[in-house]
Amino acid sequence: MISYFTYLCFINPITSPMFLLEKFRLIRSGLLLLVALLIIAPHMSIGQIQDYAPVVKKGHTDIPFEYINGFIIVDVLFQKIVPMKFIFDTGAEYSVLFKPEYITALQIPCSKKVRLVGTDLNTEIWADICSGVYLQVSSVQSKLQQIIVLDEDYTDVDEFIGKQISGILGADYFHNNVVSIDYKKMLITIIESTSFIPEKYHKYESFDLDIINNKPYLNCRTSFTPDSTKTMKMLIDTGAGISAIFHYNDTLNLKKEKWIQGVLGKGLSGDIAGYVGRVHSFQFGSFEFGQMISSFQWFDEEILKNYKIVKSGLIGNVLLERFHLVIDYPSKKLYIKPIKKYNQPFEYDKSGLTIYAYGDNLNQYYIKHILTDSPAYKAGLLENDIILKINGWSYKLFSLKKINKKLSAKAGRKVTLKIKRGDQTLKKQIILKDLF
Repeated sequence: MISYFTYLCFINPITSPMFLLEKFRLIRSGLLLLVALLIIAPHMSIGQIQDYAPVVKKGHTDIPFEYINGFIIVDVLFQKIVPMKFIFDTGAEYSVLFKPEYITALQIPCSKKVRLVGTDLNTEIWADICSGVYLQVSSVQSKLQQIIVLDEDYTDVDEFIGKQISGILGADYFHNNVVSIDYKKMLITIIESTSFIPEKYHKYESFDLDIINNKPYLNCRTSFTPDSTKTMKMLIDTGAGISAIFHYNDTLNLKKEKWIQGVLGKGLSGDIAGYVGRVHSFQFGSFEFGQMISSFQWFDEEILKNYKIVKSGLIGNVLLERFHLVIDYPSKKLYIKPIKKYNQPFEYDKSGLTIYAYGDNLNQYYIKHILTDSPAYKAGLLENDIILKINGWSYKLFSLKKINKKLSAKAGRKVTLKIKRGDQTLKKQIILKDLF
């Protein structure tokens, strides 16, 4: 199982940690989809990142979005002139720009440089806090605000999604309002708190939320085994393209022999080991999901305490998309209504492949990762093989989303890839298999 998980923290360039940046990037391979989220913990003061509320016209504003590989993608007008695409992320406390070249070109002032420490708390990259930035989404017009700008684009989000992604739209942009997310219509609605009428949602199940640093947390009940149930504080994270990821340590006594072991991702300081498996039951309110495929990342308890990680894990879009979701930030309430057949089995990859896009238009594809002993591994495919045809059809007829859907078909189905490997052109057949 190979996916992607990067864990970073911001620290003061001179003194001790000031605030935490968790950036989980789970790249789909084997069983998971990509998750890209940045979560900044509470140590940063208002003076460092100022808090601005967007102006919402006539009580509410609709924002259409694209939904690709578990990402909610919205169109953003940057500095009133540059069209961009951002990830809409309830799990990010602040908005982040991946592309520093725009800051240079538009001569946007940056007030402070911060250091990002990798998974070993040693490897460093750098980011800037920049002010005088306009982000406009649909007719929601933001005042001047500050954003975090990476010194370099350290992400591979473009290659995974197949589109140019410039940043993350964090909760600083919308957290003073009510946020409605309709995955079926692919529509976000930002509602002024004074215009929100809870009684209209009497058919929805409601929950109390903890709002910590602008991020919503929901208490859920998780049974890792039939004879144990644990209440866990889970972040509601629309920047995560998975069903759920759980923090764990040895005290949970998990039966890892039933899971797939592998690299959950690469941090700045190397690979991060973890597991993918099924939890016996995951439940909130009247909604229960049995044998849900989830990801597990080991953390030392002291590390979680030192960096003030308040959550036990997160809930991502692969689970959230089964509901119409309304987050009332001011009142700390969640309203959800399930779609039809919301409890149907989760789709997941049955090949063991991670496919990336490349090229100027991101419309060519190659194999990024292969899970050991997976159907793709046994078929003789290798990393960096370039995909030419899928089941006899040219790669030009496929998007990444369509390729991933092919690889998530029923076990036993055959998928034939024509690939280029160096000077060779080869044909390989994968027989899809339930990896569990």
